Amino acid sequence: MPQSTTIPETGTRMPDFAIVGVNGERSTLSAKREGRPAIVHFMRSSTCPVCVRHSKNISALVSSGEVDAQFFVIAPGALADAITASRRIGSPAASVWASGESHAEVGLGKFLALQHSGTFVIAADGTVLDATVSAIPTKNYSREAVLRALA
Repeated sequence: MPQSTTIPETGTRMPDFAIVGVNGERSTLSAKREGRPAIVHFMRSSTCPVCVRHSKNISALVSSGEVDAQFFVIAPGALADAITASRRIGSPAASVWASGESHAEVGLGKFLALQHSGTFVIAADGTVLDATVSAIPTKNYSREAVLRALA
């Protein structure tokens, strides 16, 4: 797939890309979404403590029923990275996958060796309702933005 340096804007379609799950399953984000709304959190790394905290916070929103959406966590890297992230997050509400190098497919490339990360809210039809992205992990998730997008 071609790599992009552009973050999908609100109202545009979320690009699709290959992912690998903790059990080795290979799929794509759109296939796993199955036409349902989703929150997708792209981690900076599978061991990033801030990204893990954000993932746990989003898992709590989903588990409590405060939002009606699937939740996907996407770690950069391979199967081992998905497994590491899943163990650190430890929530059945989070469907954890690895993207290989596909973070760049949604404009989350690397700059000066720093992997950019972010949280996307995706509508049932695949359009982006919100994108909160940053090179700094503390700014890659907004609870208020997720709630507003899914209201």
